[in-house]
Amino acid sequence: MTSYTTKRILVIFTGGTVAGNVAKSKVSQHVKSDPNSFLSILNASIDIVKLNWNTEINAKTLDLFNIDSSNMQPENWTTLVETIAKRYDEFDSFIILHGTNTMGYTAAALSFAFENINKPVILTGAQVPLGYLGTDATTNLVNALRLAVWGYHEVKGVMAVFGSKIISGTRVKKGTDFDYDPFRSFQTGALGQIGRFLRIDENAMHEHVKYLSKVRPLAIQSRVLSVKKDFDTKSIANITEFPGMSADIFQNLVENVGIKAFIFRAFGAGDPSSHLFPAFKYLKKKKIPIIVTTQAPSGVSSFQVNETGQYLAQHDLAIPAHDMSMESMVTKLGNLLAQNLSYDNIKLKMLENMHGEIKVENEMI
Repeated sequence: MTSYTTKRILVIFTGGTVAGNVAKSKVSQHVKSDPNSFLSILNASIDIVKLNWNTEINAKTLDLFNIDSSNMQPENWTTLVETIAKRYDEFDSFIILHGTNTMGYTAAALSFAFENINKPVILTGAQVPLGYLGTDATTNLVNALRLAVWGYHEVKGVMAVFGSKIISGTRVKKGTDFDYDPFRSFQTGALGQIGRFLRIDENAMHEHVKYLSKVRPLAIQSRVLSVKKDFDTKSIANITEFPGMSADIFQNLVENVGIKAFIFRAFGAGDPSSHLFPAFKYLKKKKIPIIVTTQAPSGVSSFQVNETGQYLAQHDLAIPAHDMSMESMVTKLGNLLAQNLSYDNIKLKMLENMHGEIKVENEMI
């Protein structure tokens, strides 16, 4: 008699393209989907998994909210975190159906919120909604299910499964609105690939899981789950440098808008124009952190390549982003601000590799 391992999965519905939250089209039927539509897709795959992997799957759905992901707010991240924490002891894995526009932000936010989670939290969605011709919703959902119950490697923490890629939550970057494989792992390799076969990069997955016990032991039960659920992103200003921009912008935003932290997309390898140095000195005096990244799509902000970046480092005027994605910078900084940490602690934490979001390297010239 065959014995089966039982896996309990909660599929959390948040809306997005996968659910049909797209503009009406003359060439496509306008179809809206609900959680039951996705559960019916899973049922066929559940039988196949049981037959091939001796795994019994008990899947439930939760209709949490149904919004276009462009409207995703920090309060929604907090609700997701609270929901998973509340249902933590009931389920072995969590799948989140999410729109693609802000999936990278939500994946990063959940990564920083759950410090020692011991279960997989997998985000997925679709480029073409369920019920539309050419939909990829079925494939992505089934692939998320496959990873959620995968028993041949240690799979834990926040990840995205989309197209053929498995990506760490802090490295999810959308690159296109057209392809079925729109996401890439920003500046690093993916955790694995998924197609006819599921291939895990063992070293990458080991590193991904290792961060989860960095602060506290892995949470077997919810009572020991370490959660940082709040995000203060409204206090962040995200500014892109251009030639001739006014240095007064920073002081105006601090004194008139109440901005508490900045993300600044400078030139080169984090090399702002020297005429902005007074603004950086003002922010340091006011103890307002500024994280400096680069406008180069695959660049690294290190403060080690050019003179203006070196000046920032020598005078301790800013925090280099190194290879952090914008999604990780925003959610990590917002999470730290919500904890009311000091200026010095925020500077230290932004450079700390909490969940694989940053790799600090010294340039060799």
